[in-house]
Amino acid sequence: MFDLLKFTTLFLKLFALFIFGIFLAFPISAMCGTIAILISYLPLIWQILWRTGLGLLMLTAIALFIEGLRNIDTPFPPKK
Repeated sequence: MFDLLKFTTLFLKLFALFIFGIFLAFPISAMCGTIAILISYLPLIWQILWRTGLGLLMLTAIALFIEGLRNIDTPFPPKK
């Protein structure tokens, strides 16, 4: 069966790597003298980050809600 929580954590890791890559691109482009090109793409990058982050936030909430519904009948702490 499809595990939504693992899917969500995979996308959160990829999103974090994407943000890390953008933060690495700034000093590298400044050293190469192409900071003006990167600054011109900032509105596009911001739109992608904003929409992707919002979508991942909603996906995380849905995954946690579904995981909570799956575990509603299990006693706490779970019996072994």
